[in-house]
Amino acid sequence: MNPALFLNKQLSYFAGTADESPIHLFRAPASPLFGHERARIVLRRMEVLSWVFMILVPMWILADMLIFPPEVVGPLVFGRLMATLFLGLLLVFSLVVMERASWLVSYLSVLFLMAIPALFELYAQPVFTAWQLTQPHISQTQDAAIFLYRQLPIIYISGLALFPMTLGESLPIALAITAIDAVVDMDGLNLNALHAAHWAGLWVVLVTGGTAVLAGVLQFNLLWQNHRLADFDAETGLMKRAAAMDLLGWLWRDKSAVARHISVGIMALPAAPAGAGDEPAQAKWLADEAECLRQQLLPDMYGVRWSSRWFGVVSLGHTPRELDDLMNTMRGYAFAPVGTHGHRPVVVAERLADQCVGPNNLLSTAERKLRQALASA
Repeated sequence: MNPALFLNKQLSYFAGTADESPIHLFRAPASPLFGHERARIVLRRMEVLSWVFMILVPMWILADMLIFPPEVVGPLVFGRLMATLFLGLLLVFSLVVMERASWLVSYLSVLFLMAIPALFELYAQPVFTAWQLTQPHISQTQDAAIFLYRQLPIIYISGLALFPMTLGESLPIALAITAIDAVVDMDGLNLNALHAAHWAGLWVVLVTGGTAVLAGVLQFNLLWQNHRLADFDAETGLMKRAAAMDLLGWLWRDKSAVARHISVGIMALPAAPAGAGDEPAQAKWLADEAECLRQQLLPDMYGVRWSSRWFGVVSLGHTPRELDDLMNTMRGYAFAPVGTHGHRPVVVAERLADQCVGPNNLLSTAERKLRQALASA
């Protein structure tokens, strides 16, 4: 058996999904709309986490002042204030780039979010080590507080489960946090300082944090499946009108897509065949129409059910001729399933993005042209 198929099968059992449903463990679904949506989710959660920790991080100074002596509190206060400043900068950044979010920018922002507390730990641990060398006895409360500081890497890696990322995307950040933890244990870059207990501690960091990330990835997979069900029409499997408008809105705001044609095509379905009067036959007829449309789609074309009787396409990067050819193919009956179109024409309308002021105008123009064509037919 193919090891990849076997792994997917076992994960499907674990996640509770059907065998044929993809488990997005190492690779996210390839969809411009979903990539933009993931980026926005990351930035929204970044925004919340940034302002929450901007409050919690300086508030923890009070706990440090109650537990540690002044010579320890002073450096910790400086480190916490610097961390708060960088969290504030990250908050401003997430607000600025929200509308034009790309996955790369959002991923780098997660890296910076995780780097802030990780670097604070790298800064704080030498402070504790130097203080402990001068103190023969420390209280149980102080020992417990230092221990909690030592557990921060596990919390950082576990926090990756909050974001809709795959294991492949989470792994570089998790390894970087573990490497920072190792540098603290190495007393600089002295590999001889890493004893068995330190290696075991690094292993616990990866396993404990990685388990939380795995759980988050599996939940992300299930949420994505539910998201797809909400965005696609149950009768035809085509994209719903609201989801198509979201896609058009994203394409309109995407600066990299400005130079490419953004087009829509709409066709009015003919009357159902005489034998499709009952509900099961009607449903099969609609499904055949949708399957016929899907078979003609080129890459970066998305089939849409605009209304109960209107199907169509959202197209990115294709010339008007390419979209015309596709819609004219759908107009003809020879390529359709037997009995689907008969000799009835399918009316087509499309409009290019560079002639419209926005996605709503793009769609309304195409719909108006279609109504005019239907009225004159």
